[in-house]
Amino acid sequence: MTKTLVINYTPRKGSYTKILFDEFVKLAKGKTEIRHLNLAETPPDLLLTKNLNLIMQWNQGKRDFSETELLILSNHHKLIEQVLEVDNIVLAFPIYNFTMPATVKAWIDAIIVSDKTFSFSPKTGFTGLCVNKKALSIIVSGFDYNTSNNVKEYASSTIKQNFDFIGIPTEQILAFGVDQNRDQLNSILKHAKSEIKTLIDSWFS
Repeated sequence: MTKTLVINYTPRKGSYTKILFDEFVKLAKGKTEIRHLNLAETPPDLLLTKNLNLIMQWNQGKRDFSETELLILSNHHKLIEQVLEVDNIVLAFPIYNFTMPATVKAWIDAIIVSDKTFSFSPKTGFTGLCVNKKALSIIVSGFDYNTSNNVKEYASSTIKQNFDFIGIPTEQILAFGVDQNRDQLNSILKHAKSEIKTLIDSWFS
């Protein structure tokens, strides 16, 4: 049976993102081994002075860290191992102020690490190391960016670029306009749930 890491950032009461996240978990149950990471309850470490400099040293090739330094890096390495150990990744989050919440970006920053999820050589450039995996992003927004010419969101392109960079092809289910088009809320959620079911049938058939 495949292994699927389901990741959610859904702390808001009445979260529509959580409704769709729960729909995926419900429909996928029994078809894949589900491992859960709640970013609101166990957030990644932010890139602050201590850990940022250690991560930069890691990316530059250093491996002889002290026990104290490895302990500081342990949060990042644990998140990386969670990604490497599974076949599929599902990430669900809302859009805040045109992009992803800081906690979600912190998770991305934690898993994009040299010789873990990507490699680099002067001859071939960057290579993603997360082969034979698939990813799904479930992204919800109160504003309908699909109908706007002058207001853009950067969450969907940012998460796609990062998954692509580490070698994981990704699909996206976008539920936009849940607040702006409140009269269409049920239709928006129903359509997203239908997309989730279609994807699950494709992934776990």
